[in-house]
Amino acid sequence: MSTLTDRYVFAALRSIPEAQRGDIERELRGSITDDVEARVEGGQPPAEAEAEVLTELGDPARLAARYTGRPLYLIGPDLFLDWWRLLKTLLLIVVPLAFVGSILVRMAIDPGEPAGAFGAAIGTAVSALVHLGFWVTLTFGIIQYNGTRRKDLGLGAWTPAMLPALPRKAQVSLGDTIATVVLIAFFIGLLLWQRIGSLMYLDGDPVLVLQEALWSFWLPYVIALLVIEAGFAVVLYLAGRWTYLFAAVNTVLALLFMVPVLWLLATDQVFDWAFLANVDWGADASGWIAGITAAAVLVIGLWDIGDGFLKAWKASRPVPAQQALR
Repeated sequence: MSTLTDRYVFAALRSIPEAQRGDIERELRGSITDDVEARVEGGQPPAEAEAEVLTELGDPARLAARYTGRPLYLIGPDLFLDWWRLLKTLLLIVVPLAFVGSILVRMAIDPGEPAGAFGAAIGTAVSALVHLGFWVTLTFGIIQYNGTRRKDLGLGAWTPAMLPALPRKAQVSLGDTIATVVLIAFFIGLLLWQRIGSLMYLDGDPVLVLQEALWSFWLPYVIALLVIEAGFAVVLYLAGRWTYLFAAVNTVLALLFMVPVLWLLATDQVFDWAFLANVDWGADASGWIAGITAAAVLVIGLWDIGDGFLKAWKASRPVPAQQALR
């Protein structure tokens, strides 16, 4: 059976619990094969027969809901999937943009209050999430209440042309993307906290760890680069998989971080070694702290670059529907 059927089966199986996928895949493929063969024996071209069979089966997400007994309610079965797809897309795009935009605006207005900007950005992101969920759901609820159908909105009926491409190895998951954005936001928060507090406390008093001069350029540069990294993670998720172009962009971003930081460490422009006077870590503490930090930056940067190209290479190799879902 052609790739079109493989794509349909994949789209149907991805919303079905893994324990049920084997039996349902065999049943679904068998049903499609039988229907296509019957049409071909009647004189219909194979490609046309396959397309018509899949069209009659309808949206694979609806078929999966029937297999699992999962109702498509809340908005109503006709518009439920359109509501859910639109809401997920808007949340993924608007919420991170609201967070980043709020930080940039607040820092531009009052650069002396980075912690306040970070806290306000979290509030803005949560507000954007709540408002999107409410207004998108309300809009679809009103449309459904008025009896408007998908065809009335110009959405049209489902066709096999709407099937997603078969995913490839190293596809980008929503969970990985969220984890990346949250981790980046956490590190931005740590850097901003260094502006008004400290990364280290001794006897309840803040101890300066990073040199204050870094705020003249390098720390704002790193924060801006982290914001770009978060945007890159979102774009990568929307694209669905790694490519060699994305791997190249990832390499540039990694080098833009790694090279300046290594240079700053080599020229002793990162740490304010005054904090060592309050601790007993040995006479050569500054040397091994800088060395370990430089080694970590180098190893993580090189691993990130290599991992990007490895994922791009894996993404060029298609896999069966069942394996793609694992």
